[in-house]
Amino acid sequence: MAAITTEKAWKVFTVVLGAVIVPLAAWVWNTNVAVAQIQNDLTDAEDTIGTLERKVEEAEANSRAIISIEKDIEYMKDALRRIESLVTD
Repeated sequence: MAAITTEKAWKVFTVVLGAVIVPLAAWVWNTNVAVAQIQNDLTDAEDTIGTLERKVEEAEANSRAIISIEKDIEYMKDALRRIESLVTD
């Protein structure tokens, strides 16, 4: 008789344990998948940020070049005005 009750108790214990473990395993799996998706999104975001930073650096270099060209044009205008004033006077 005692063996039957121990056996039944063990069966009940394994059923209860299975009812707890299986949902927890599914939850862990879903959480792991969500974390992997977040990591992939983060990697994509880091790549995008790197691309944007390179474009900003390039734009800054271009703006410095434009400012330099504008200064050169102003210098040429001043030189042409001086030449014009020398020729007309």
